[in-house]
Amino acid sequence: MSLNAQGAVLGASVSIYTFMFMDAAGVSAMLEFDDCADDQAARRRALDLLASAPHRGGVEFWVEGGQPMRVTATDLPASS
Repeated sequence: MSLNAQGAVLGASVSIYTFMFMDAAGVSAMLEFDDCADDQAARRRALDLLASAPHRGGVEFWVEGGQPMRVTATDLPASS
């Protein structure tokens, strides 16, 4: 496996996703960015974020130009 100067795997296709915690009123509480291989990897990351802060209403996430997706507390049991 070869890495470039930024530590990314050469030849790997990843996208930068934006993750935003939502409170019960649907208001943004925090913004985070992470590299993910695809929507499913981003969904797993969103579930991990939500599991670490279960008092939040959910996590909305998207890749630039893509449709926003959301996970909520009801999605957590399905991920375990």
